[in-house]
Amino acid sequence: MITALALVSCKNEKPKTPKEPEGIPIVKSVSKVINKRDFPLKNFSKIELVSYYDRIMWDTVKYKGEQPFRKVLVDNYKLTFDSTMIQERVILNKIQEKELLNLVVCDTCVPEEISAACYRPRHMILFRDNKNRIVAYNEFCISCNGSRNSANIDGFQKYCLYEMGDLFKKFGIKLFIDYDDEQKEYDILRKKGY
Repeated sequence: MITALALVSCKNEKPKTPKEPEGIPIVKSVSKVINKRDFPLKNFSKIELVSYYDRIMWDTVKYKGEQPFRKVLVDNYKLTFDSTMIQERVILNKIQEKELLNLVVCDTCVPEEISAACYRPRHMILFRDNKNRIVAYNEFCISCNGSRNSANIDGFQKYCLYEMGDLFKKFGIKLFIDYDDEQKEYDILRKKGY
């Protein structure tokens, strides 16, 4: 039996433009190849995807004097925020890793608008070494089009975040909060004491 694998590639296609309820097109970034680069991180052995509720709402821990919005998220190979708030974890297999890395190395997003002033991160990519230590990270907010990452992969946030969101869904992550769901998220966190 022959199995065909569809891998994300650097593509030169314009995605379908979603529409608001009134039928007005929502302006998104255009996906097209600008540049393809080599991924600088070579010392990782696995990639983990995690999701959580809006970290800025519940992460009240200052780290080295920095507020949760600005702090380093991984230090000494560990998260600097409460990892018990992580709702989902998915360890990628080697085929999924290749698919994710193929998206990361392709500068595919040409912004047609600037990032929103908000930052409500709910998703993170963790790169771990063979001792299970976190050696790099990329946290992002799909709805705000913003991200934070470790210094060793700085400059690799040039892919379209909605494409990464699609990969997260494909790989099993289910926690995605739309604007209409933010009140439910707030209620869940309030019940937890945040």
